[in-house]
Amino acid sequence: MYYENNSQNTKVEIAKRIWGKKNKGWRNTYSGVYEDIEKVFLPYNIIREKGRIPLKRGPQALQKNGTAIYELTKNGLLLLYCINEGKVKLDFTEFALDPKLGETLNRISEINSALCFLILKKYLVTCFKKKLKMLPLTHQNLNEVYKTDLKLSLELIESILSTGVNEQKDILKFLRQIKAKH
Repeated sequence: MYYENNSQNTKVEIAKRIWGKKNKGWRNTYSGVYEDIEKVFLPYNIIREKGRIPLKRGPQALQKNGTAIYELTKNGLLLLYCINEGKVKLDFTEFALDPKLGETLNRISEINSALCFLILKKYLVTCFKKKLKMLPLTHQNLNEVYKTDLKLSLELIESILSTGVNEQKDILKFLRQIKAKH
């Protein structure tokens, strides 16, 4: 399938956009982009080939086959959410096996996007380390994150919530003071 008008997501255009941000020659960047796409993004299903656009110049084989256009997959959107520290708006019911899990993550994201970001960041790190499938989000996979990274955070939240209102205010005041000094 050929796409005439959408050449923004080819390897060359991605390299040129990175070049614009990092002030490097895009030809130097291209080999890194090519390697990342071929060795990381495609194998981990972060992006997929959306189609191809024909080339007018270059090697005949490339002119015949065209160059690939890429788009983010759901894995890629989840990764983008974490890269942008929770600032990307997502509906987590599309990512979760159990709709209630997705709704819970949506509520956490609305109440405190930083906490949702922390949970999902730890989740993705655990998935990459243990070579787990990222999606769909399941209670079992999130439990792996709890075992490795979130137990202390949950214990802190539970201990704060188990105290009285005045003690909660004192603890929050103390934590804000620590934050302000760093």
